[in-house]
Amino acid sequence: MSSSPPMLTEPAAETRAWKGPCLAPETYLMSLPAACARELEDVLAELRSAPVPTLLLLPEHFRLDACARFMADVRAHLDEGPGFVIIDRLDLARMSRTESIDLYWILGNLLEPPVAQEWKGTVIYDVRHEGQAYTADTRGALTPAGLEMHTDSSMGEAPPNYVSLFCLQTAATGGMSIVSSALAAHNHFLREAPELLNRLYEPFYRDHQEYQAADAAATNFRPVFAWDGRLRTRFNARHTFRGYEKTGRTLDEAGATAVRLMDQFLEDPANRLDLWLEPGQIQILNNRIIVHGRTPYQDHDEPERRRHLVRLWLRAGDRRHFRG
Repeated sequence: MSSSPPMLTEPAAETRAWKGPCLAPETYLMSLPAACARELEDVLAELRSAPVPTLLLLPEHFRLDACARFMADVRAHLDEGPGFVIIDRLDLARMSRTESIDLYWILGNLLEPPVAQEWKGTVIYDVRHEGQAYTADTRGALTPAGLEMHTDSSMGEAPPNYVSLFCLQTAATGGMSIVSSALAAHNHFLREAPELLNRLYEPFYRDHQEYQAADAAATNFRPVFAWDGRLRTRFNARHTFRGYEKTGRTLDEAGATAVRLMDQFLEDPANRLDLWLEPGQIQILNNRIIVHGRTPYQDHDEPERRRHLVRLWLRAGDRRHFRG
């Protein structure tokens, strides 16, 4: 008989296992320090005199001591604090869109290296709907539909450690960012339904989407929770249920109940936090302990005013391609 997987058996502290309505903005909203802003102004001046493609920019090419200290503080909030931050903000009126992405890229690199977000190698990903038709297999970021609660690349071989979103343009209406603490969900199951928590540490089939490699399997087989001294979460209820449909297998009753109850907990307004991201702000999530989603939105008619966020996946410790 196989042994049970290692588990987190003690409740996480409320500072990390928070419930949205109780979370004060000062715990996650971090103003860009003036010294950091001055360093970024110097970067802009250099790039205006000698442009370099964004993907070639590295923090060590510039003097960024204040920015490095600030991003170390950001990491502490991500790893030991609430698990997400909003950096407020880059001044978009003082720079072009390309220049703002350059600075965003450099700040992200100070945290961990950006990596590919799909098999074909896209590293800087535009979260934007261009007005095209879409199906249930279309990557949700490219649609105006609401996004279910999920961790990024829950079906992938090498999910990012951190997910970063830079807001360039907001929608006409809607498009709020939703975040929930997987540690709070874990505490809930530990207290109220430990037998279902055990099931969440066992594997589930998951559907792959169209941005995977052509030779990728139709599904993978991984748990929701894993413990290696830190909690690691992979969650997307829709992909889980579709994984069983694609394999023709039947999800056991305990597994189905556990996934549905976790989804309900994460979506519950009593537990989640809804946020408006404003132009120039950067949201960064610890993808191991924060589950996120988005409300549906209605876009502007003019293409140049459509909702536009720029996403980075940050992951240290392995190769930068999609499979890690």
